Amino acid sequence: MITFLASPKPFNGIAKENQYRAIQSWLNTGENVEVILYGDSDGIEEAGRELGVRVVKQISCAPSGIPYFGSIVAHAADNGKYDLQIYLNCDILLAGISQALSKIEFPMYLLIGQRIDLANDFFIDLREKGWKQQLTHLVKDGNATLHAPTGIDYFAFRRGMWLDVPSIIIGRGGYDQALLAYCMKMRIPIVDGTFIVTALHQFHDYNHLQGGEEVVMRGADASNNISIARIKRSSPVVSDADYVLKKYQVQAWPCRGDWLRHLELIMRYNRGWIKVALVLRFIWRGLNMIGLTGAQQLSIEDIMTDLVNNEKNDFVIRM
Repeated sequence: MITFLASPKPFNGIAKENQYRAIQSWLNTGENVEVILYGDSDGIEEAGRELGVRVVKQISCAPSGIPYFGSIVAHAADNGKYDLQIYLNCDILLAGISQALSKIEFPMYLLIGQRIDLANDFFIDLREKGWKQQLTHLVKDGNATLHAPTGIDYFAFRRGMWLDVPSIIIGRGGYDQALLAYCMKMRIPIVDGTFIVTALHQFHDYNHLQGGEEVVMRGADASNNISIARIKRSSPVVSDADYVLKKYQVQAWPCRGDWLRHLELIMRYNRGWIKVALVLRFIWRGLNMIGLTGAQQLSIEDIMTDLVNNEKNDFVIRM
């Protein structure tokens, strides 16, 4: 029982195909699934009718016309059908999310994970039985790669968690890191679901925006996100999670074994001791450069082993 939340791009050209595939994959995650699309993008009403999902056009937005994350989750808290809710980018194909959520027992939490990037002109239908084998072939051919921990495309949580969340603008630079910073300040557990949740990012460009990727990553909305969350000097990423879902169990793995990074984040976000955090960061960067500290890195092979075999593998977690 999940409510999916998204604010789509205009439903034109390849973006329409990508977003239809993505929404269909969400609807395929279980029997009791709700999808709510927010905003006034071109073609959104038609998409709602054809896919059988809800559309909410009136939502609070930044001056640029892009919705605030807080306005979306506030509406979903009051009007969504289900307590388990997921905000995600509207081009993300998703599988394994129901199994992941069923294993988390925290009263409040944020589930995130690294995505897999599909190369241009490569598509997968997660409703087909052979999609795992198809993805395996794409990985072997170099047409599917694991994205760095810096990009986050889905955020799963319980209804009503985002109290007094800052005015974060979705889909713009820094918004994902700002959401992690909020959870760290509020001491909400962050769980890394990379091993269990398959999140496939379909290739796209930024031609639908004047100014393209530059506006998305470094424009006024991005500057807003970075400023209000105070994440310019030490942006949280997926590998900074407190826990990991591995072998279908929630396991403590703060910052993937990087104890100094974990301590820095506690000082910065939990305690608000910025100067202490800066000193720790300086030390951390020096030790990281000579290989004496650092988060354990995941590879696409690690992820595919769990995905294809659906059983325990030999990947070792450093605690």
